[in-house]
Amino acid sequence: MLSRRGVAFTTRDLFKAPLSAAEIRALAARAPGGVRDLLSTRSTQYRALGLDRRTVTDAELIALMAKEPRLLRRPLVDAGSRLVVGFDREALEALR
Repeated sequence: MLSRRGVAFTTRDLFKAPLSAAEIRALAARAPGGVRDLLSTRSTQYRALGLDRRTVTDAELIALMAKEPRLLRRPLVDAGSRLVVGFDREALEALR
């Protein structure tokens, strides 16, 4: 989608090169809902860890996401001035 629109981008395999806790914190600071915007509540890891049944702090979530990339909503598109979390066709199409 991005390449068809002429948007230059690089990819990163989050399973081969996971985001560090510092990188996740930096992305969360740009997301309107903070850390919880980055959390994939539909992932099997989310349920396997019991995150749907317990309360965890943002710091705990960041540590968990750094260890287990499946907890991150994907795709994560960092367009410099804009951050798109999850597949949002309208937001992705607005990138230039």
